[in-house]
Amino acid sequence: LESERRVVDAAARDADHDAVVAEAAGDDGAARRGTQQGPSRGAARNKDRRFFDTEIVYSGVKLPIRVPMTVYPEEIGDFSLIRLLTTFGGALPAAGGRAPHPHLESSGQYTHAVVVLMNALLTQKRVIFLGHGKPAGEVANYVLAAVALGSGGGGVLRGFANRAFPYTNLTNLDTLLSFPGYIAGVTNPAFEEHPEWWDLLCNINTGRITVSPALAPPPGAPPRPQADALRRSLDSVALARTRSFSARDGRPDRWNNVDAEFVQDLMLAIDRHYGEVAIRAKVENYVRRFVALVPLHAHDDRDHDADHGPDHGPDHDSAPADLAFYHARIDGFIGTHAYHNAVADRRSLHAASCVHGIDIARMVYSLRTAANLDVNEVEAIFKRLDDHVVSDEQVTELLAALPQSQGGLQPLAYGFYHPSPAIRLHTVRLFERIERNLAGARYVRSTNFFHQCAFSNLRHAFAL
Repeated sequence: LESERRVVDAAARDADHDAVVAEAAGDDGAARRGTQQGPSRGAARNKDRRFFDTEIVYSGVKLPIRVPMTVYPEEIGDFSLIRLLTTFGGALPAAGGRAPHPHLESSGQYTHAVVVLMNALLTQKRVIFLGHGKPAGEVANYVLAAVALGSGGGGVLRGFANRAFPYTNLTNLDTLLSFPGYIAGVTNPAFEEHPEWWDLLCNINTGRITVSPALAPPPGAPPRPQADALRRSLDSVALARTRSFSARDGRPDRWNNVDAEFVQDLMLAIDRHYGEVAIRAKVENYVRRFVALVPLHAHDDRDHDADHGPDHGPDHDSAPADLAFYHARIDGFIGTHAYHNAVADRRSLHAASCVHGIDIARMVYSLRTAANLDVNEVEAIFKRLDDHVVSDEQVTELLAALPQSQGGLQPLAYGFYHPSPAIRLHTVRLFERIERNLAGARYVRSTNFFHQCAFSNLRHAFAL
């Protein structure tokens, strides 16, 4: 009870401090406007944290400006992923009377249009956004949003911005066609009549995505069994209304729900009015999971080493099924500009890392998503984190793998309730180091109240 009381008092002090700051800011703003206005909790909660809002005075006129707090390499301009997903989230792609392409239509002819667009971006296909009668700026917004979609919210893969043409026309056709895997925005409907110029056409006016009938299958691609293609196509449609389970063991069938649940999660978040930050986080998780499979695929199929791309670690139970599901798309991804950049980025990241001997991102991912980890595996993860994450710089690197938009310290906090005393001890020691970190202290204060109580109780118990 005493430890719980200390946690409550600390939380109350933080709340009082935040309330005083908010009230002061509200009173200051009201004084400038000459009106009385109290602090608005709803406004603070819905504030776009990606920008710092301020104003400058020029010739006696106050001009509001928004300064971005963080900018990823593939982020260009103020685009909207929500608008892109809303426009193309309700229609099936037009196959054009041809067989499904293995790089694009992973679930056959009924693959969701958003998944087809994502696959086209990852496998470096030529993509055109056609907006007949639309302003050039609106068309360009879709192109920039597509760059962020393929790059994982702008922070996972590089190379998409180099092949983006936010707006172009027929006078630049030769230049456009000379770029492999371009992403272009046009307003001239003549492009739609020449499928040999593009591999994927996204019609902004109709919300339809069309795969070019002139797109040839990749060389050496084995023909997909008709029964398998039909099963996966029907499953992708059925999953829009119900979760699909494997008839073999009653668990979710990853062949059916990997892509469909991703789209379903995005659309549900948009319907619930999630912000742009949350949508980009979901896209980032999907792309990270895809890229994490690349080294495993390259090792299995080509007998290469594991140095073929970043590995942020699907758990060992799901990897074989995911590899089979993403096999054709990974083949299309290997060799692209984004793939080579990912290899270089991974090597640079490992060279600059403060934590050596473990893959923090892989361990965090396993704790967050794995459902079949036994006690020994969980204890090994917490023990290695406890042994290798010691200094302040190493704690900061651990926090980078635990963004608050994805739950923060939640994957580690579950260790407080594990039956194993060793796991609980490793968790307490990790949280103590995190709490001593400047940013980590806020992470700990932002965790669930019950996690804070468990941390305080266990710390006191182990100290005795």
